[in-house]
Amino acid sequence: MERKLSTILAADVVGFSKMMESDEVETLRILKQRRKIIDGIIAEYGGVIFGSAGDSIIAEFASPIKATECGVQFQGKMQALNEDVPDSQKMLFRVGINIGDVMVSEGNLFGDAVNIASRLESEAKPSGICLSKNVVDMVGQKLKISFEDAGELNLKNIEQPVQAFFIIQSRGGVRWVHHSEEPPQVNIVKAEAGSIAVMLFKNLSKDEEQAYFCEGFSEDLVAALSRFKKLVVVSGNASFSYRDSAKSPKQIGQELGVRYIVEGSVRKLGPKLRINSTLISVSRENTVWSNNFDTTIEDIFDIQDELVKTIVSTVVGRIDADAVQQVSSSRPENLAAYDLVLKGLEYHRRSGISRENAEKAYELFEKAIEVDPSYARAHAWRACSYANVNEWNPGERPLEVWLQDCIASVERALEIDPDDPEANRIMGSIKLANNEFESSRYHHEKAKELCPSDAYILARYATFLIYVNEPKEALETILSAKRIDPFCPDILFEDEGMCYYWLEDYNAAIESFNKLKVPTRNSLYYLAASLSKNDEKIKAAEVLKQAVAMSESTIETFVEGQTYKDPKQREYLRSSLESISI
Repeated sequence: MERKLSTILAADVVGFSKMMESDEVETLRILKQRRKIIDGIIAEYGGVIFGSAGDSIIAEFASPIKATECGVQFQGKMQALNEDVPDSQKMLFRVGINIGDVMVSEGNLFGDAVNIASRLESEAKPSGICLSKNVVDMVGQKLKISFEDAGELNLKNIEQPVQAFFIIQSRGGVRWVHHSEEPPQVNIVKAEAGSIAVMLFKNLSKDEEQAYFCEGFSEDLVAALSRFKKLVVVSGNASFSYRDSAKSPKQIGQELGVRYIVEGSVRKLGPKLRINSTLISVSRENTVWSNNFDTTIEDIFDIQDELVKTIVSTVVGRIDADAVQQVSSSRPENLAAYDLVLKGLEYHRRSGISRENAEKAYELFEKAIEVDPSYARAHAWRACSYANVNEWNPGERPLEVWLQDCIASVERALEIDPDDPEANRIMGSIKLANNEFESSRYHHEKAKELCPSDAYILARYATFLIYVNEPKEALETILSAKRIDPFCPDILFEDEGMCYYWLEDYNAAIESFNKLKVPTRNSLYYLAASLSKNDEKIKAAEVLKQAVAMSESTIETFVEGQTYKDPKQREYLRSSLESISI
């Protein structure tokens, strides 16, 4: 019998028998209406339904990411359809998703992978999604969703307990990684002369936990290289997505639109390090330069400087030591603090996945500050992680308390090092929230100047420009962000859609919002407003219902939360939304 690896999505109606007992005809009418929508979404995401009996659906997907996107999308649609209807007409679904080996027989699929998906579905909350840990491991960080630990579940007729998670709305404003199996959203026709991508340095240490050091070292190298104006450095968020890829340097170079690739490895044994680095020409697929560095953790920054100097001089011509010194970041007095920050960043990158990651990141940044109170980077990341912890634990601390603590941490970072890009980015966001627009501009522009290869920093600057009524400039910034991150995270499409909305190009706005893998509160409200302005009233009403259901807020609450410098923009947005009849 043929076997293959598949992702299985199982869905079922909550309390279907009771609904049928109450009113068979009406229940079947609603089910038919809902199935038409759900079946269409499953097909849109590449799923194939292979089991359907009564109110249940079982579908196969080639990708766990597509299966999860599909589940999130159709549950959002169902939630909107349940708004403003009598309780008797509300139809709630549960969804379970699992990945594993299946047997294929006469177009049907069998095996524990299918059975576990069905059992997880019954464990899901009404209108919720329950996933096995195998799926979470594959989709975590790649979709802007978060997870709540459901524990080890003893499932009916399944021998071993299954670790499972519930999907919840995204927590924290952290960067989300891409997966290089999907093609980039932007096609770069011609790579610039000084275009370069730094791949994630490989961990050759016996201890797999040392991977955090490789990622931190690689990110620092990206940040340092990006400050040379003659280079176009691709965002690490994009280049690191090839960590498990078998693609050739030429394929990677074509997808990222670069002429050079930097590869490397780190072998760490106690305080000793061996770092190998190679500069590759994409077009010829040959090594331009390669070297091994035997060093210690205490001298790691000197190696970074030497790498930067060698790479830049090779790609764009000679540079001197003064140029390298100007781009060197503020360095900790105690290298243990640097190591703690790198460990903290590993958890911080995954703090959108679970509460435990967010709390662990905060704990490590706190420890780094204890070890070296004068390390600006630790204070900056502490502020960012503190905001994430608070979002996971809303109401645990009064808003004024955590905000004051967050501001104090950022101010301390800037006091120690005014050129820390993350501290400037965070301060820019805080100032925008407080309607201090000129100060917000200063910090956002400085962050962009200090780290021009960070698509997230560019996206946050674009957001600022939107709120001060400069949509054309914001759109230019988004185009720059797309250049350095051709995979385009959702945040860029959200900002792009808002730009087009204010530029009154509603077709383009709708197209941008529809590109988001997982819709957000902002994207849904602005999509509804764009559809309304485009005279697509029925679709606008459907999307607005979904926005209200997702955010559990009113139009008035949403609009008042939009921090526009010009109150006329809020009034225009309000009128766009209030014109929609739901």
